Amino acid sequence: MIKLMAVRMPEALIKELQNIRKQNGVVISHFVTEAVAEKIEEMKEDEEDLVIIESRKNEPSMSEAEWNKHLKHKGLNV
Repeated sequence: MIKLMAVRMPEALIKELQNIRKQNGVVISHFVTEAVAEKIEEMKEDEEDLVIIESRKNEPSMSEAEWNKHLKHKGLNV
């Protein structure tokens, strides 16, 4: 289902959007819909990253020297 939604935007942003529409033949509603969808996806990914960071916060870590030793043991040059 598609619904109509009115939003308030700064006039300068609206002018830029209108210029993009004129120059590129972009449909404004499609442009705005895609921009909002991308921003929502980005925010969800950020939230997922924070959950992973929080869950790993108490995991043991290793120093750079220990990591390099581990890589050498695996046959990788550092």
